[in-house]
Amino acid sequence: MINLVGYLASLGALLMWLPQGWRVVHHRDDVGTLAGISVQAYCAGILFNALLLIYGIGTNGTPVMVAACVNLVMSSLIATVVATTRMRP
Repeated sequence: MINLVGYLASLGALLMWLPQGWRVVHHRDDVGTLAGISVQAYCAGILFNALLLIYGIGTNGTPVMVAACVNLVMSSLIATVVATTRMRP
């Protein structure tokens, strides 16, 4: 039962990131729309979710690992798209 709660939390993590990820990808050419997104905050999120993944692996916590992987992919996507957009002339 507790694993079910973990998997539901993992699903919530995915659903939480999807709107922001979609917005960033959809508006990747609009510097003004992306101006309020902090690349530094998403880089911190990447670091903390990498640590969470290591913790999940160390404790064999599959739901933790799933949530950390989802968060890593989405935060990396967002940070990369925003940083790349800002580097364009």
